Amino acid sequence: MVRKTRLYMFFLALCIAFIWSVPVYASSGSQDVLKVGSNGGRVWELQGELQRKGFFPASTKPTGYFGWITYGAVTALEKKHGLPADGQVGEREWEVLYGKSSRVVMGYYTVDYPGDKLSHNSYINHSQLVNQLGMFDFFLDEKGNLKGTPSSGGMSAARSRGSKNLMVVHNISGGIDGRAAYLALTNYRTKVVDGIIGQIDKNGYDGVNIDLEGIPPAYKNQYNMLLEDLSKKLKARGKLLTVAIPAKTSDTSSAWNQAYDYRNIGRLADYVVIMSYDEHWITGSPGPVASLPWVTAVMEYAVKTIPSHKVLMGIGCYGYDWPAGKTARAIRWKDMPGLTRYGSVQWDNYNSVPKLTYWQNGVKHQVWYENSYSLSIKLGLVEKYNLGGIAIWRLGFEDSSFWDTVSKRLK
Repeated sequence: MVRKTRLYMFFLALCIAFIWSVPVYASSGSQDVLKVGSNGGRVWELQGELQRKGFFPASTKPTGYFGWITYGAVTALEKKHGLPADGQVGEREWEVLYGKSSRVVMGYYTVDYPGDKLSHNSYINHSQLVNQLGMFDFFLDEKGNLKGTPSSGGMSAARSRGSKNLMVVHNISGGIDGRAAYLALTNYRTKVVDGIIGQIDKNGYDGVNIDLEGIPPAYKNQYNMLLEDLSKKLKARGKLLTVAIPAKTSDTSSAWNQAYDYRNIGRLADYVVIMSYDEHWITGSPGPVASLPWVTAVMEYAVKTIPSHKVLMGIGCYGYDWPAGKTARAIRWKDMPGLTRYGSVQWDNYNSVPKLTYWQNGVKHQVWYENSYSLSIKLGLVEKYNLGGIAIWRLGFEDSSFWDTVSKRLK
């Protein structure tokens, strides 16, 4: 009996010694810190970046779980770059991994017609600043079918340049088809989830971007259940769940955005794109596409309900030209210089955006748009609220002044 007791005490002492020898992972209070025991899409992303930099074993497949192999890779990175070797991944580690900026720059990649190379050429020319590509590939119909094909050229370019490929699932075909989305989620949710996972497994997407717009408030639960189901399956595969949702400034905003539960979405998603544009829209009255006061209010609400490091502020690379009394037309960022010569450009101090007024065939036009100055001011909100980064709608609409501003301001 004494012998057994001594043996028990010996093993107990060994266990205690082992526990005390393991590094202590105290919470820093930041939800952005990854450490042993963390899991999900962001860990998978971390492992992929570590592998590309030669710290994570090339023979080991990223799993999305932060174990001791990942801990060893992180501490090796930290030691090489003179950081405290605590094995925890925060802002400084991300900065080292991504280079100049630890922020996410996601660009939506579209092919609007056969031979459309706008997004492709934009990405090729600026891929050093883009670390996620949202491939606008699949439309969801009312029967839960995913219609579309992978943008193979964009996916191949992204892989060769180290950007994540995200499969965008949307309900936009000519216009926003809210009816198709809520019918699919109500009657065919399992089919939708299986279809998304099947495409990811088949084509090697790094995750999904759910961009289902115009869902009525009554179908909020169905939308939440879709994200819940996807989150479980994607986490098991180490894939990213990202979600694009309309902007709002309070829990009780318009019917357009009440179906989108920011808190629940922030809990489930790895990144949340806030579509902080179309404050004034194409069929509405003239006004800023994204005024500074409005975008600030949107971000204030977002970071109160979603972990700030998950929030990607939407940047619209376009403006609207409103003829008096008529529906507006969209103007791409890159095309604005050709239009400004027809009228006088004014800077709106309150909204912090430019405005153009001109006359054509006796009709007065108001054009509200974005330029490098308004963009620079908005990018200041990314730092102010410690956001995860930005999401650009869409690649190919912008020009070099856009990228010059992103490069200088997004750090």
